[in-house]
Amino acid sequence: MPLLAIDAQSKAGEAVANILFDYDDVEEFTSCVIDDSGFVDITFSSNTPDELYITIVKRMNGHPDIDGVLSGKSGPVCPLF
Repeated sequence: MPLLAIDAQSKAGEAVANILFDYDDVEEFTSCVIDDSGFVDITFSSNTPDELYITIVKRMNGHPDIDGVLSGKSGPVCPLF
């Protein structure tokens, strides 16, 4: 794997971690994979409130270290909501 790919993936991973850190129990309602280019594929629980979902996805889309975001609300129901 080229060093640039590792760097892009690492930067995107750090950006995602920093964004998600702002939300309590985020690991309970999200699952995410970051590819070599820094593109994020994130799945939210199917019952994640729309406002929370939109806020997180917008923050990720606006971050310069994230190459793009594919998101959806197709994960298992989360008991937090």
